[in-house]
Amino acid sequence: MSSRWLVVASFLLLFATLLPAQQWYAVQADHLVAYSEGDDHAAREAARRGEILIATFSQIFHRRQIQFTTPLCILALRNQKTPAMVRTPVGDYVSVDLTRAESWSETARAITLLMLDENYPRAQPWFDRGIAGYLAGARINGEQEELGWPPPGMAPPSPGDWIPLNKLFAINTLPQPTAAFESESWALGRWIVGTGRQAQAGAYMNALQARGATAEQAVSESFLLSIGDLDREVRESLAKPLMQKLEAPHIDQHLLPSKKLSPADVEVIHRNLTLFNGSGQELAQMVVFMRENQENAGVHRSLAWAFMLRGDQENAIEHIRRALALNDNAADMHYLYALWVNEGDENSIRIESAEPRLGAELKEALRRNPSYAPAWELLGLAQLSAGDTKSALVSLQRATALRPRQSRYYLNTAAAEEASGNLEAAKNLLLYARGGDDPAVTEEAAARLGQLGKEQKQRRQWAEMGVTSSKASAEKPSKYDNLDEAIAAEEREESAAKSTSATADTRTVEHLSGTLSAVDCAATPEATLSVHSSGAIWTFHVPDRNSILLIGTDRFDCAWRNVNVSVNYKQSGKLRGDVVSLETH
Repeated sequence: MSSRWLVVASFLLLFATLLPAQQWYAVQADHLVAYSEGDDHAAREAARRGEILIATFSQIFHRRQIQFTTPLCILALRNQKTPAMVRTPVGDYVSVDLTRAESWSETARAITLLMLDENYPRAQPWFDRGIAGYLAGARINGEQEELGWPPPGMAPPSPGDWIPLNKLFAINTLPQPTAAFESESWALGRWIVGTGRQAQAGAYMNALQARGATAEQAVSESFLLSIGDLDREVRESLAKPLMQKLEAPHIDQHLLPSKKLSPADVEVIHRNLTLFNGSGQELAQMVVFMRENQENAGVHRSLAWAFMLRGDQENAIEHIRRALALNDNAADMHYLYALWVNEGDENSIRIESAEPRLGAELKEALRRNPSYAPAWELLGLAQLSAGDTKSALVSLQRATALRPRQSRYYLNTAAAEEASGNLEAAKNLLLYARGGDDPAVTEEAAARLGQLGKEQKQRRQWAEMGVTSSKASAEKPSKYDNLDEAIAAEEREESAAKSTSATADTRTVEHLSGTLSAVDCAATPEATLSVHSSGAIWTFHVPDRNSILLIGTDRFDCAWRNVNVSVNYKQSGKLRGDVVSLETH
């Protein structure tokens, strides 16, 4: 699995010094959770500002919904000279010191870069830095928000430092942005938003990266200007106000729910900041902490991710199960369970009968978070492996729409388009994937472009000769013809399900390991299991043994005796439960 975690040492040292001091609070908002020490005032203010920033981004880019695959967490700290960001699979942590005005500007810049990464198609560095700088300079006065000011500490670009746009647009990687680069990128972002050219900027990026146009061609097609004229217009705009006034979203911070954190919860946050930096020592220390805090779901969630990222599936599954047993309601634990069943591979299917074996956990993840892109992606791959190309396209297209900068998602969607016979669509997706920043995806996309359509041509030749290929299995029919229809159909199905069900089954899924001593299959197609665990005998009901989710075996066996099993179930009484899934060892 890929890793992309950034750790800033000064942030960690500061957070460590605050740990023993006072009570910590968490404030939950629509898109984020904010933390503060001592009281919840700073957390509420950080949450309010964060939500206003997200609403402004949504308004500028006309996005009805902004999502974060990984939870956005703001740490409101004190006496912090430099804001910092740490990205982990359990949370993207951004810090802020609200006693310093310039601190929020840097935090706003970091959050905007996260929003672009997860909600906007792949773009060049100048665009990302320019939009981030533009929003970092926003000023809020009461109910009014004014955009167009440079962020605190940034001076508008001077003529002597101006980088010609043909050179600026040639920069596709940016190890460390310079002050001149940041300043000129802000000027471009200010011009784009201030003149309402967001759509043209998107068309420019698409021409550049999806069709392989040069910067000069893309500028001419999108902005209807030569690159020289665009350069001149942006420079001249610096002498104009170009201010944009918006009605600031009203967010009553006193209505945001707040809760006290236990010392164990605070310690988990602290340890998360270093757990994913590759150090075996940090992992070992987290394991020691876990042994003293067995009932904390957060520590098991963190360890599940840490072990899975290291390829240690045996340890990962133990913490996945424990987190689920502790009523962890996060989508990612169900996704990780499915990932474990797939032998830890998030990019391809490794097992037989993948769709029924992975589908239940992935759909549970999506029930808890319909915007969880990794679950859509793995579900699409499972559907594709079963030959259900239309359903696979729906799932893969959703994943791509939710994470538009994931190059591999385009690669996998191209495979579904090719399997459906849509070679032109597959070619465009492969071209886009090839232009990403993942070298492995770039290489694979280039190779597949060279092979595009050859297998289908071979199948036609075989058919003409009367030879049937074992690979040429018929596609399963699907009720979906496109993504919009799929979404509408699912919404209708969900609405119908809600109207016909008097009460939803809100019981939590729990976990138990033990020995299966007997199976009663007298009432077809039901079954009753007797499982010995920790000195007690549990009785589990299986509504339909032909459709139960099985892991570790391909079929249900009424003759099972003395078999080690793991059961995910919903409790129905004392030592009784309804089986959700059954795993044999």
